[in-house]
Amino acid sequence: EFLQKDLAHYYGYSDYMMEKLMEIFPLSEVMDVLEANEVARPLTIRTNTLRSRRRDLAQALIQRGANVEPLGAWTKVGLVVFDTSVPIGATPEYLAGHY
Repeated sequence: EFLQKDLAHYYGYSDYMMEKLMEIFPLSEVMDVLEANEVARPLTIRTNTLRSRRRDLAQALIQRGANVEPLGAWTKVGLVVFDTSVPIGATPEYLAGHY
């Protein structure tokens, strides 16, 4: 009970959510789940294929100072944005609906 409340407080979960996690997983796996959820996820964008191709969008974003790469072999439209010198949600490509 105290461990559950302490973990909920430390990781910023509600008591209800922590209770459910502790019901589903053994304690060692609960800790792994909590730590994994603390890792920042990469910023990803999806190319609007009605307006652009992923290759053209990536090239335009690279010219604007963004470091992007294709998301993976499982998608033909996704890009991972590693870092950028301009806000990714304020580019002309974004405002024009290319992603």
